[in-house]
Amino acid sequence: MSPDSTDDTRVVLRRCGAYLVDVAVVLFSLVVVIWITGDVKSVPNCDDVPSGRACIAYKDDALSVNSHALVWFGASLVVMVILVFVVPQAIAGTSIGKALFGIRVVRRDGRPPGAARSTVRLLCWGIDGLALILPLALWTAVFSPGHRRIGDFAAGTFVVRHRAAGEPVRYSPVPWRAEVERPSSSEP
Repeated sequence: MSPDSTDDTRVVLRRCGAYLVDVAVVLFSLVVVIWITGDVKSVPNCDDVPSGRACIAYKDDALSVNSHALVWFGASLVVMVILVFVVPQAIAGTSIGKALFGIRVVRRDGRPPGAARSTVRLLCWGIDGLALILPLALWTAVFSPGHRRIGDFAAGTFVVRHRAAGEPVRYSPVPWRAEVERPSSSEP
């Protein structure tokens, strides 16, 4: 076998940056929703919280928030996660962060993943998301062939450079090698 192309899945650092951008977009949206719907007020402490309000305290700061804001927060979280992570990846194989970092989510044949695969990838963050405690998603993306996290294995997807989208995925069976081995034309 002779190496004839590079591994299009070697984009782990770009994936990390894209993930941070996508999470920042979702969090910013949630803060805006809470600020608009929550009637947020600074209070000295959370000891005397009036009925219909919730109190959030951190160190010496406390905020009183309309209790209905928590319902809006939950609904907005679900909507934003779907709008940021599922819909754009299903249609175009990208998200805001992935577009900024020049990467795409694709099937093995190079096509966008579609709604079902994008949803599976998202749901697997329940396992991959342990990265907050144990960097499971990062480890699997660094050390697996095709640099795939568990969500990618479950959904049958790859994350590639944007120029590689639309073509069959080329990746090394050995994650730390940049070269992809392909059979030479003289082999049967």
